[in-house]
Formats: sequence, structure tokens, C-alpha cells
Amino acid sequence: MFSESTRGYLASLAYRADAKRCVCWIPLSGIYWDDEMPDMRQLMRIPQKDQMQMYRLFGIRVRLWRGEVLSDDDRQLWDDAQSSVPRWALFTRQQVSPDDLEAQEIVCRQTTEGLEAWFALADEAKVTEKDGLQHFDLTFDLTKKFPKKKSLWQRIFGRG
Repeated sequence: MFSESTRGYLASLAYRADAKRCVCWIPLSGIYWDDEMPDMRQLMRIPQKDQMQMYRLFGIRVRLWRGEVLSDDDRQLWDDAQSSVPRWALFTRQQVSPDDLEAQEIVCRQTTEGLEAWFALADEAKVTEKDGLQHFDLTFDLTKKFPKKKSLWQRIFGRG
């Protein structure tokens, strides 16, 4: 499941009732609480395989919030991770308020809109799925000229 060092670190991320709800567009595309996710410096020290499993677990949790039935693979990963690091705060919030669900859906929609805009501008776009996570590669030709956009002032007042 997780490396020993990752397990140790995640076990230290215990539930706090006063934890602040946060937003992450990429890679989570959703909400989380500040007692569930390592800070960015620590996250970069976690092996990539473990990071990918963590992201997948956050996605599984969202499906649980929505009442979706998990695939056998996702259920197995969830159960294995919960057995491995039962004190990790991620597992405490398996049900959330309607306000939290609405915030989750808003972030998910905003992420989709942002990605769609990036994809529309890309010269090449590739989406793959591996281990329950979507990965995307976008290529932009930075040597081509883009039409100059009107300034906000010009768009509002129709000048220029």
C-alpha cells in the first residue's frame, strides 16, 4: 500500500474538529481539510506512487459522499488504506454536510471549466487513465501568434 515513511506521516495527520476546509483544483478537484493533506513541502517528499494513491483515496471519498457504489478495486484500496493508517483524518470525514457537498461540486465544476479552457487552447491534448486517476498532457506552440485581446476597458466601453 504506502511506504513505511508515508504511513508514518499520514498517521500523524489526525482529525482535528477545528480543521479548516480548503480547496484544491489540481490534483484533487475538490475540497479537503487542512488536517488531511501534508503541506506542499512534505507532499513533495512523499514517493510519487504514494502520492497517486493518496489522490485516488480523496476521489474515492467523494464518491462515498455522493452515495456511489465503489468498484471492487476502489473498495479494496479504501479498506487497505484505512487498515494501514486508520488515524489519518481523511477517514474521519466519510459523511459531510450539504454545504460541503455543494462546495465540492462547485470546485469540481470550476476545475472542469478550467481544464476545458486549457484543452481548447492546446495544440495537442492527451488524456489517459492509470490506477483510477486521470492524467493529461497538453502541448502548446508558444511560437505561434495569438490574436490580441481587447482590454477590459475596451470590452466594457467598446473603444479601441
